[in-house]
Amino acid sequence: MKDEFERYLTFAKSERIAIITIIVVIVIILITQYLLIKFPPKRTAYFHNLDSIVNAQQMEIDSLLTLDSIKNAERKSAYAKRRSEESKTRAKDKKKWQNDYKKEYKHNDYIDYQCFTEVKTIPIVNINTADTSLFKELPGIGSSFAKRIVEYREKLGGFIESEQLLEVYGMDTIRFSNIAEYIIVDSVFEPNRLRINYDSFKILNKHPYLKYEDVKKIVNYREQKGLIISWAQLEKIVGDGIGPNLREYVDFE
Repeated sequence: MKDEFERYLTFAKSERIAIITIIVVIVIILITQYLLIKFPPKRTAYFHNLDSIVNAQQMEIDSLLTLDSIKNAERKSAYAKRRSEESKTRAKDKKKWQNDYKKEYKHNDYIDYQCFTEVKTIPIVNINTADTSLFKELPGIGSSFAKRIVEYREKLGGFIESEQLLEVYGMDTIRFSNIAEYIIVDSVFEPNRLRINYDSFKILNKHPYLKYEDVKKIVNYREQKGLIISWAQLEKIVGDGIGPNLREYVDFE
């Protein structure tokens, strides 16, 4: 029994070395653990989360935007200040120029020193031959008024006197007085005349000096009694309502 026990407790040299090595390793591990517990290493732990990262980035963006707004405000302020100074300089230069011009031309009282514009020359207009573009050269006559004058002239057969422009729709005495000195009627002008005995009802009815009832009387007389040979006869047919200016527009031949 004793021999058996000694046999179990007896180790070979290699076995003793292995056992000793294991024991040394275990001791080293235990000592290391003890030292780590007794003297823990000094380190700072950082804990991050997504919200804190996003908030930090947003704060940085807001800071940059604020800085940019401040710079923009400064630029705008500097620009406004520069424009104000330039405006004052221009006003000062303009005033100086006007004063110098007045000194040089003080004898010309009619000169407008605030604004120098080219004086427009208004042509003399023959109202029987002028087109719409020429009528528009007259003061107070625009495109639609010029067109109205030409259309009335065609219906009338031409103007025998300038005052007939007052018959154009919309023409009043004030507007006419503004253009009176610039308009003329050719003294040898002959208007287009109505052939009172031959023109159709439709043609006679277009003339501004004949009313619908007047034309009916003329055409009925022609059909029933024959030709109209004089102005006196026409006055009797139409009656007292006939316009005296119509006489210049009637041909009895």
